[in-house]
Amino acid sequence: MGKSIIIIGAGIAGLSAGCYGQMNGYRTQIFELHDKPGGLCTAWKKGGYTFDGCIHSVGGLNPKFKLYHYWNELIDMKKLKFFYQDTLANVEDENGRIATIFTDPDKLREELISIAPEDAKFIDSFIKAVKKLANFDLMPSKPLELWNPLDYYVSQFRVAPVLNHLMKWRKSVADMTKKFKSPLLKYIMNSEFFSHFPAYFLIFSLGHLHNMNAGYPIGGSLAFSSLLEKRYLDLGGQIHYKAKVAKVNVNNNRAIGITLENDETHDENGIVVSAADGHYTVFEMLGGRYINREIRKLYDDHPIWPSAVIVYLGVSRTFDKEPPVIELALKKALVVDEHSRLNRLPVTIYNFDPTLAPEGKTCIRVILQPADYRYWHDLRNSDRQKYKQDKARIANEVIRVLEQRLGNIEDSLEITDVVTPATFKRYTNNWQGSIQGWEWLPRLIPESMRKELPGLRNFYMVGQWVEPGGGVPTAFISGRNLIQIICKRDKKKFVTKIPAKY
Repeated sequence: MGKSIIIIGAGIAGLSAGCYGQMNGYRTQIFELHDKPGGLCTAWKKGGYTFDGCIHSVGGLNPKFKLYHYWNELIDMKKLKFFYQDTLANVEDENGRIATIFTDPDKLREELISIAPEDAKFIDSFIKAVKKLANFDLMPSKPLELWNPLDYYVSQFRVAPVLNHLMKWRKSVADMTKKFKSPLLKYIMNSEFFSHFPAYFLIFSLGHLHNMNAGYPIGGSLAFSSLLEKRYLDLGGQIHYKAKVAKVNVNNNRAIGITLENDETHDENGIVVSAADGHYTVFEMLGGRYINREIRKLYDDHPIWPSAVIVYLGVSRTFDKEPPVIELALKKALVVDEHSRLNRLPVTIYNFDPTLAPEGKTCIRVILQPADYRYWHDLRNSDRQKYKQDKARIANEVIRVLEQRLGNIEDSLEITDVVTPATFKRYTNNWQGSIQGWEWLPRLIPESMRKELPGLRNFYMVGQWVEPGGGVPTAFISGRNLIQIICKRDKKKFVTKIPAKY
């Protein structure tokens, strides 16, 4: 093996960087604070149920797209089973009116026109964009850091057929729907999740779900992460679990290794890559020594994905006639904490993944977002009893709402688990409990954040804190891109074709 690479964090980005590092002749080690892989892409078992902490859907499942072939460099995608959604969600308002957000654009148009014929002009424009962008591959063939003037020139022609749609839908969904005549249509379109992206992200999502380029991997998030872990170990990589990194060791402004929380040092004199939390990396592991005004402003001012309280239920019944995702309007706001009150609940009924619950039983997940990180963090530290009481209060309120909508929840309830922003901080160390890093601000081109820090050599960052919007595919590509960059700088050919062992 050649040059050493120390990777901090065994999330998707860290595992991706590790796999491609091994494939390209580097000697890699991953140091992970938790006892399992995946980072935020995880799940856990409780009372016979598996509660999934992450994946809504994974992109890159259609061979017409580059991402599919990138996944297959590490995972045999043909061996995996996916659930392909016919609907994004059933949205129910406080008066009981239901709108189905079909992934099929023609069915979606028919549904939306029946709800809001007065907004037909907008609906037709929206559906036209879904159809146009559904088969457009945004993925560049190499990292932007390696683009030359010719790449930028050619990209203009590649994007030209869809540029007008990208320009039109670069604003937020909220901005795009301000002038709706139908309050119900405005309510339907403005979900919490898609509010953190430009509007064209919703359009791409619908199109890619429809053409089976996105879907949910049966088995859930941890099973998916474990495939990357297995691939990495098969390639000869090493993972050190329960090994939290406290410090990046630096000599003459050059990263040389790491020191763990137990004072154990690993100075390999190679490359150090942080796939860990961005704030912890910059201001704790490196002590804030390698920043400039741009980075300071980023962490002071740039909006981040809010944290969440998530309620998981294990119930001894099935929901065969219910859609997988329901967004329920609440007649009375649900109080999450001192600063967070919600008027709608996104409910996922895992009736599409039989591996997560015993036969005849079902997992349910309810995401309460946003939630105030500081409130939950301070409460857990100062008053553990009140912290538990608040978790129980929220769970009981969610159960009450679901009892009214779904029926037979209370009598069938076997397991309840509540995750808070403090939980995210404890298990993943994510700054302010953020579940997806930076928000992807409304604009034509996603922001590009440097993987290197000013004045520090031999050090890189990957993952959601350098790739706004986050998500599993983004983290995966971030790790892959970094090794491609390192290979280029080492004047090596980037290798991707070592056969998988499974």
